[in-house]
Amino acid sequence: MAWLKRKPPESLLDHWDLVPIDWFIVFVHGDMPWRLAKILKPGYRHCYALRWDGFNWIGFYPHLGYTEIEILPHQTLNVFDVVADEYSAIIHANAWQKVGKIRQPWPTFFTCVEQIKALLGIKASFVFTPWQLFKRLRGKHHGWSILKAEAAGKVSGSS
Repeated sequence: MAWLKRKPPESLLDHWDLVPIDWFIVFVHGDMPWRLAKILKPGYRHCYALRWDGFNWIGFYPHLGYTEIEILPHQTLNVFDVVADEYSAIIHANAWQKVGKIRQPWPTFFTCVEQIKALLGIKASFVFTPWQLFKRLRGKHHGWSILKAEAAGKVSGSS
């Protein structure tokens, strides 16, 4: 009688402190004029985020001095039609995050990685580069799928 010992399904009221996250994180080579870009891994020098809100694609483009948020004119549901430039990988972040969690209690640099970590609610103190963020997202979070891409911009598989 193992079925009698099963826990009843939880209702949405049991998860009032969770918010859904549904973003596509795009890793690109990036065109950077500063010298420190040479130490970053090729193909993973910059990252940005895209989101489908049901009507439009929303682009979240973090830069060193500012952040640009844009409503994109694409009416397709396929993220690969929206990504215009050459990309190395795309991660679909579809998870639940706690509302009351403090992500980072101390000041940090205003980089693309820090802004994407804030967007996803990730507390990873020693993740500084887009390659480190890709490795962190690839291995640590459940419900996030990686869509790898070839240089031509086509899907080569998912894991």
